[in-house]
Amino acid sequence: MYLESLSLTSFRNFASVSITPSKTVNIISGANGSGKTSLIESIYCLGFGRSFRPGTFRQLIRHEDDQFVVFARLTEQSGEKHQVGYQRNHAGEVQLRIDQVKEKRFSALARMVPVQLMTPESIELILGGPKVRRQYMDWGVFHVEHSFYSDWVGFAKLLKQRNSLLKMKRFHQEHRYWDEQFASFGERIHAHRETYVKGFVPVLAQRLAEFLPNYKFEFQLRSGWEKGVSLADALDKHRDQDLRYGHSTVGPHKAELRILANGEDVKNLLSRGQLKLLVAALKLVQGEYLQQKTGVQCIYLVDDITAELDSVSQEKFCGALVASKSQVFVSAIDGSDVSTLLKTDDTRMFHVEHGTVKEQ
Repeated sequence: MYLESLSLTSFRNFASVSITPSKTVNIISGANGSGKTSLIESIYCLGFGRSFRPGTFRQLIRHEDDQFVVFARLTEQSGEKHQVGYQRNHAGEVQLRIDQVKEKRFSALARMVPVQLMTPESIELILGGPKVRRQYMDWGVFHVEHSFYSDWVGFAKLLKQRNSLLKMKRFHQEHRYWDEQFASFGERIHAHRETYVKGFVPVLAQRLAEFLPNYKFEFQLRSGWEKGVSLADALDKHRDQDLRYGHSTVGPHKAELRILANGEDVKNLLSRGQLKLLVAALKLVQGEYLQQKTGVQCIYLVDDITAELDSVSQEKFCGALVASKSQVFVSAIDGSDVSTLLKTDDTRMFHVEHGTVKEQ
């Protein structure tokens, strides 16, 4: 999948902008505050329905305007073409369109526009809590195993209901039904994740052998409850604890993906630069694995690559990005700094200034 064209209306500081990107490498240059990150952000919104930057959705709407629109024309690897649109107003009302037909589910649009993002904050994938690693893992499962989404939605509803009953102290009378459903959905979610990690890790190991050859990496998926115990039994065991705290203390919402290097937690062993390169590998390979399993190419978004990686790491990462033959959008203050690293026959350069975008 790649973007044939991208149009923004009233998005951040852009009144109206349209670009025709390369289906390989696109370098977006401009001074700090010019809007180059906003251009990358708009593509991210198509794949996630939200920004990766702090603040509310209202900050995405250009000052004094009522709504923003992001519109794109897409082409699949098969050659099939699509049109997608995402509109949101100040009241929070959302309109989604796929091939000019209204769509209620954002998951349908997200599946069409798989994007991987790398920013200066992406190191939180390693340094942050288990939630960010669950989100990373679930992005991959969502795009590779289509039945995962319905199980995830079903579990999220059950978790909310079960927690509500626990808080209201009504759980003793109704726990049997809710626990049976909770355990059924929870076990399926773990099975989806387990299958994904089992297939994904060997592909990741090959890339890490190139990026960080001095370390042997290990990835451990923890289900969110005791190993060797069914979720139903874990719920029974922790019922008094759940009642005491007023929320569900075991389940797939507590899962963790531990990352070890030479037997130690990577946070305790690798330097910050090495952690950044590990994150780059995690992002890159998840897109590669998606293509391997489904034939769908990921779109890579890299915000301020020169701030993220040293020169040696940049060469490794950029070389792998070009070799993937995927569509890539990279921002930099000076585009010439990265153009030699990301050179293809179809590399295009865009300069952002005062709410305008010009191809160079």
